[in-house]
Amino acid sequence: MKKILVGIDGSEGSNLALEKAVSLISEDGIIYLIAVIPSKNKKLFFEEDIYKKIWVKAQELIDNIKNELDFINNDIKDIIVEGDAAEKIIDIAANLNVDLIVLGCRGFNKIGVYPIGSVANKVVQYSHKPVMVVR
Repeated sequence: MKKILVGIDGSEGSNLALEKAVSLISEDGIIYLIAVIPSKNKKLFFEEDIYKKIWVKAQELIDNIKNELDFINNDIKDIIVEGDAAEKIIDIAANLNVDLIVLGCRGFNKIGVYPIGSVANKVVQYSHKPVMVVR
């Protein structure tokens, strides 16, 4: 596989998804790490500082993963976006024309404090790209 998009949220499920993506990527392939944070418009945040901290946490999470993956020769790109996680994953996968989307089956997000259990289900149902859900 040349292009794989991996949903990253710090959960055990997303870590397993990342491991699977690393095992599937071709030597010259690209792994895209995507972290989606809730939109500020959803009124989940009462203070701007909390919102900014979530962006920082997302970047730290991805930076740590990239450091851990320094043993592979693949290009690793990071994407941090705001909005509905499933919608963003589906849209970005289509725009990047990835070969596969890899997600954990469920967990609690360490970027924020909201559950992600339905994200994988929604991506499987509505994506036009192949999706692998890892347990």
